[in-house]
Amino acid sequence: MPEEDDYEDPPPTRRDRLRAWGPLLVPLVVFGGIAAFAFAAIASLTETPHAPDFGKSGCAADDKHKVLVEVHTGATGKEIGDALFDAGVVRSSQAFVDAVGHNQAGRDISTGTYLVCPKISAASAITELLNPANLSPDSLVEVRPGDYSWETLRALADKRDWNKDDLQQLIDTNQIGLPPWSKGADGKWTVEGMLEPARYTLTSSDTPLSVLTAMVKARVDELNSLGLTAKAATLKCAPARQCTPEEALTIASLAEAEVTRADPDGRDVSEAVQNRLSRGDFLGVDATTRYWLSEQAGKRVTVTAREVSDPTDPYATGGHKGLPPTPVSIPSKQMIAAVLTPATEPWYYWCATDGGTKFFKQSEKTQFEQTCLSH
Repeated sequence: MPEEDDYEDPPPTRRDRLRAWGPLLVPLVVFGGIAAFAFAAIASLTETPHAPDFGKSGCAADDKHKVLVEVHTGATGKEIGDALFDAGVVRSSQAFVDAVGHNQAGRDISTGTYLVCPKISAASAITELLNPANLSPDSLVEVRPGDYSWETLRALADKRDWNKDDLQQLIDTNQIGLPPWSKGADGKWTVEGMLEPARYTLTSSDTPLSVLTAMVKARVDELNSLGLTAKAATLKCAPARQCTPEEALTIASLAEAEVTRADPDGRDVSEAVQNRLSRGDFLGVDATTRYWLSEQAGKRVTVTAREVSDPTDPYATGGHKGLPPTPVSIPSKQMIAAVLTPATEPWYYWCATDGGTKFFKQSEKTQFEQTCLSH
């Protein structure tokens, strides 16, 4: 018969275990509730509140109450938000910063002065600043292929009330980064043909120096990408001499003024000009005389055959052999590229007709005269 000590206590029941843990559960529940309350309180304190914002989302294009907002070069989202808040467009600068955080397109807002409706939501402000149509006309200067550089200089002076002589002084002393070869036949610096076609935005922090330097740098970078210096040396600008980069740019400016298509017309004009220069013949191009007389008159003019052959006009290529002293327009990238890869046909003459530009070989002078000079 087993001894009394040999018996083991039966295993505790679930009720016995709960009863044993009971004294400990009370403080756990109490402290757990306190912890949850504390966590909720901390979360509510650390949660970022919504920045004050207007609810208006629309802005009519013809709204007469629009205000000016200036976005400086390299402005941060906070700086743009401050400018919008100061102008009364957004209710808080932080609302704009938050909106940019939710709309990555807001990081693509360009430099310039914008006309924007007041009291609109920050999200709407982003949309308005991304719309180029809202740029103030006074903050825009457009350089187009075929323009004259003096026209661009005049536009800059008018928009910012800058002194034209100050602009010219920057060019004459080459403070704007013109390459060493960018000189006229008289040895003076020229900016003709050296302003990159583009749409430029201006702010109050811009100066004549900063704007012209930016335009020239953009053109120099493009000319380098086209290999202008090396390719110009493959062109012929005199009976026994290759072209300089400046002369190649001048041929491109002639093509820009004479034809509308870079390929093939630009390539054909390049070949014709070279053939005439290599034979020491007159170019007799209207565009060179038109450039000179237009600059003297301060506006674009038409020219006569007599003026094209006037020996007292340094740009009259019917009165002087060879190229004009400088380029005579701002050529496009496409036209420059075309001129640097001239046609292989031995073209010598050309003229514009209702059917487009017609080209003729030296042996086709009679056809050229009948087609181009009979009217």
